[in-house]
Amino acid sequence: MFWFFYIVSALTATYLVFMSSKKFNLLPFYLCLVILLTPAQIEIGLEGYAPALFSLVFNIILEQDYSLRVLRPLALTVPSALFIFLLVLSFKRKFF
Repeated sequence: MFWFFYIVSALTATYLVFMSSKKFNLLPFYLCLVILLTPAQIEIGLEGYAPALFSLVFNIILEQDYSLRVLRPLALTVPSALFIFLLVLSFKRKFF
């Protein structure tokens, strides 16, 4: 249930931020959503997941744990999401 509310609030907040600008650009909106919605495993061996960005901030500020384990999902999803976005954009330009 937590993830449902988190996804809805992330979509709403990102949409409101990017709609306040004069020109709505889809790429920054999409990348911001990918960064906010990427899950990371909280503890090794547990099945609990949390948003990777907030887990990173929590680990750095409160726990002072500078592990790159939390950044691994972001390092995988951001380039792949950018690749998929550019692939869809080129497909759209070529066939439509």
